[in-house]
Amino acid sequence: MWTLFVYELRHVLRDVLQLVVVALLIPLLLTPFVGNSFQRALRQSEAMQRGTFFVALQGPRAQEVRTILPLLGKFKELPLNGSPVEALRESQIDCYVTVEDEPVVTSPTPEWKLAPLAERARLAETPILTVHYVFNRDRSRSAGIALRDGIFKHLTRVRDGYLARAGLNAQKLYRVRTENTATRREEQMELVASLAPIVLIFILFGTGSVTALDSIAGERERGSLATLLVSALDRRVIAVAKWLTVVVISLSFGLPQIAGLYWNTRAVFGTGLAVLSPAAWLSCLLFALLMCLQVSALLLWISAQSSTFKQAQLLYMPGLLVTGGLAAAGWMQALPLASIMVVVPISGLALSVRDCILQDFSPWLILAALAGVGWTWLILRGVSRQLALDLLDKPHSDIPQEQMRRSLAGDILWYYALAAALMVVIPGNIPSLAGLRGQVGLIQTTMLLMPMALLHLYRQPIKSSLRWRNTSLSNWTICVLAAPLMHLCANSVGIISSWLVPMSEESVRQMTQLLLPKDASQTELFFLVAVCPAICEEIAFRGGLLHALQQPLDKIRPSWRTCLMVGVAFGVFHFTLQRILPTAVIGILLTYVALATDSIWPCMLLHLVNNALAVLLSSSEIDYTNLPGWGWIACWAILLYLLKRLQPTGSLAGKREHYEEVKVSETTA
Repeated sequence: MWTLFVYELRHVLRDVLQLVVVALLIPLLLTPFVGNSFQRALRQSEAMQRGTFFVALQGPRAQEVRTILPLLGKFKELPLNGSPVEALRESQIDCYVTVEDEPVVTSPTPEWKLAPLAERARLAETPILTVHYVFNRDRSRSAGIALRDGIFKHLTRVRDGYLARAGLNAQKLYRVRTENTATRREEQMELVASLAPIVLIFILFGTGSVTALDSIAGERERGSLATLLVSALDRRVIAVAKWLTVVVISLSFGLPQIAGLYWNTRAVFGTGLAVLSPAAWLSCLLFALLMCLQVSALLLWISAQSSTFKQAQLLYMPGLLVTGGLAAAGWMQALPLASIMVVVPISGLALSVRDCILQDFSPWLILAALAGVGWTWLILRGVSRQLALDLLDKPHSDIPQEQMRRSLAGDILWYYALAAALMVVIPGNIPSLAGLRGQVGLIQTTMLLMPMALLHLYRQPIKSSLRWRNTSLSNWTICVLAAPLMHLCANSVGIISSWLVPMSEESVRQMTQLLLPKDASQTELFFLVAVCPAICEEIAFRGGLLHALQQPLDKIRPSWRTCLMVGVAFGVFHFTLQRILPTAVIGILLTYVALATDSIWPCMLLHLVNNALAVLLSSSEIDYTNLPGWGWIACWAILLYLLKRLQPTGSLAGKREHYEEVKVSETTA
């Protein structure tokens, strides 16, 4: 293995000048622009936080503010049993307000040549408000500013008549002050911890791709890989040797880029990083190394999945965007490492890097490290299996249409991954597409047109590929009965998901507000949330994707492997962490229905009813999460029994009857 590793390394370094220019000089020249993006993120992060804020009120005159708090529209009081300071530190609330008769002195008052009017002439009967927030937490800082501005706007609007008669202004009635409880170093470290995992991914992907994409795909295209595979070397040894080469090159050219980035951002973050403890530095380096190992394995896997170097280059971008999306978990301040995310590839390491920079050490870091090593091993195992397949006769077909379908099966997930990345990036850069209407228009149009274009490109018949055929009356009856049960069962999985990915009640409520805005009518919500996804998403997943991924035996008996692949892809496309698991379960069930009935229309019906129930129950504020355990079990039992009764029609029914007869005769013999 080491001999092969040295050979691979020399092969990569055969053109040192080109390697240095592409992998070192160009990225180092770009680091000042990356440093500027850090500073822009620091200035613009206020606009990222919208929605309702949780606040706490304390003080002898808190009731006076409590009465006007609902009128501000963006704030909700959270009653506390303990100290509001502790609640703010633990992110249970976004800010808290003290309402006193006299000012609360928390820091020396600066000297003023001319005292503010509110200090000289405050009305005796008006209280003093002090808003406490944490500047380095985006939501807390935004909450403090929004609360201060909201109170002034409310007073101006409601008390205009009184002010006109008294000749006063709002600043004389209420004096509102803000106090930042976070230090400048804490503000810097919070931003560094959020951005560091994403920056690491982009650096490691760029440096590792220099050798990874050519290591297998390029050699396969030139024919040199076949010479290596016919040797006595084990496929696992070859995979590990090539992986070590990618790791060495990635570290060799990645470390100077990281050093250059640190040098260009030292004015912003240098003070904060300088006070990190040795344990924090060592932990950060360990998890950065684990991230390098995992990214190198991912790049090698992309190369192994490609038949040519050009194809590997095309797959590089969707791979980068999807991996960057996983690393963005470190940006979510409300997402703890102590969740199911600890074992998710890339995301667990990103959250670990974030916590190490913030010096928030916990035993979960050990689990994240073990999961990172495990995922790297699994990816390398997949690479070695792909190398072993190169020596075997791969499944083929003499039918040109089936050959094209299998080619589509090898490429379709990459097309879908690229589409998913674009669905995230485009709304973030085009404000008009950021709302519900814009996102529905973009996502559902993509879902509708993408499978049509792929089926046309790979010469697949549209009607049969999308299962545009009717089914029996008994199947329609079963689907009508199963629709509300599927919605209940998916919500039972949603409860489990909330345990695995714990997020605050406010975060979940904000996601619901984002999905179901109040300014949309019930009819519009029904069309946007129920009708459009039921048509477009079913065409994308139970149509194009299922047609490409299904196996020949799926026409005889639906396989859970196919259902799982399509269902997980369906869940990932919903982008919200807490929705991935329940939507994946819905996707698995819908895929089973499509295979069992050989029709897409029942899937559209089930999808439509599920989403319509979500809109109806949300608008009616009906809570059915308190259903007892036996109720959830009964729903699942009845649903699975109904789905088992689904039967195909037409020629597919004859094939399954013949298969069952052959199976019975073999058992009898």
